[in-house]
Amino acid sequence: MFRKTRMKLTLLNASVLFIILLMLGAAMYLYLRSAIFGQIDEAIEQRVTPFTLQTMIPLEKNPVTLSPPLPIERGTSASTSAQVAVTGIVGKITRNVDTVAWNRDRNVIGVFPDRYSEQLLQQFERALDKERIVTIRQGGETYRVKTVKASKPEMTMAIPEPYDVGDKIAHYQLVMNISAEANMLVTLLVLLAIGIVLGGAVSILAGLYLADRALVPIRSSWDRQQQFVADASHELRTPLAVLQTHTELLLRHPTHTIEQESRELSTILKEISRMKKLVNGLLTLTQLDADKMVLHPKPLSVDKLAKQALNQFAPLAALKHIALDGRIGSDLNVNGDEERLLQLFVIIIDNAIKYTPTHGFVRLTCKKAAGSVILQVQDNGIGVAAEELSRIFERFYRGDKVRSRTEGGNGLGLAIAKWIVTLHDGKIDAASELNNGMTITVTLPAASIN
Repeated sequence: MFRKTRMKLTLLNASVLFIILLMLGAAMYLYLRSAIFGQIDEAIEQRVTPFTLQTMIPLEKNPVTLSPPLPIERGTSASTSAQVAVTGIVGKITRNVDTVAWNRDRNVIGVFPDRYSEQLLQQFERALDKERIVTIRQGGETYRVKTVKASKPEMTMAIPEPYDVGDKIAHYQLVMNISAEANMLVTLLVLLAIGIVLGGAVSILAGLYLADRALVPIRSSWDRQQQFVADASHELRTPLAVLQTHTELLLRHPTHTIEQESRELSTILKEISRMKKLVNGLLTLTQLDADKMVLHPKPLSVDKLAKQALNQFAPLAALKHIALDGRIGSDLNVNGDEERLLQLFVIIIDNAIKYTPTHGFVRLTCKKAAGSVILQVQDNGIGVAAEELSRIFERFYRGDKVRSRTEGGNGLGLAIAKWIVTLHDGKIDAASELNNGMTITVTLPAASIN
């Protein structure tokens, strides 16, 4: 079950991280591309009007004499070029802005012969109808091209003798080679793709780690629940078996009186009492686990609660011939829940009397020390082995299970006691040696009562 959950959590965490990396990479690439192309386009736009006035010369009004260019043919005559500085995110870069002129028949009337190939000019021609700046790729080179419709039909491109080619200009294009920038963007895209793939791999590993971390409390809760059910079932099985056995014995003698069957009835009542105590303990632990245990703290005198608990157990101690001694100080005040603190005293004293042999002793000491109230219950009973001492506050733990059952123990008392102490911001410790008694010490924060 946890393996499937782990894989689902891993995929979920990895997917989230991968999507975040993908979005960041895409945002970075698109931002840089937009910034670079924006600066290039701005430089091209700045050449539109000034370049037109300088290079598009009306032949009839202002004839000029130009130096002869390279040999040309009609339709592929000449072009002019100007340099512009592109300044921005990639620094200051100087680029040539070439001009390509077209007549109404969509023939080129102004391009250097070797500047652009026939295939590239065909690409330029397809861009004549585009009003926006477009990107054209040909032969491993990348160009940004802006097409401008001539505003004065009398404008012509003039070439002197013997290369006199005059024709009216319908469109002209401003062309910038941006191969360096395009290659840089491709490199950036590749690096981002590699980074995203590596990030995806890392996100899977991170997803596994996060899934394991997330499953720790779930596994712990599941294990506690499974152990709780198993222990509760085990504890309830014995008294139920005893009840069934003694009930069957009663049914064998339907004519017997209650007095004649008093022994079996007494055993049944004893087991019912044991089950009731067990169920109450389980209910308390369930409330504690679910954080449904509501405390009603108020200023209390611990010495009064201690005396009340001693009086409650005095008859039982006398019946077992156990000396029950109380060394209780005065003005031992705490903020706490009266019912739960009394339950704490009852659990600890009951546990001590339960495992103390006849003619033994149980001593309750209450005192104040360093801003705390210290409650200590000491006995000279059977004690607990050192290797098992750390487990006595675990649920259903009993050192001597046979004797614990005889004494009516179910292994829940000290677990509940620890919870009560924890809820009151205190701590509980135990010291013991096998066959040499046990001492349980509870430390609670002291309070003042006006």
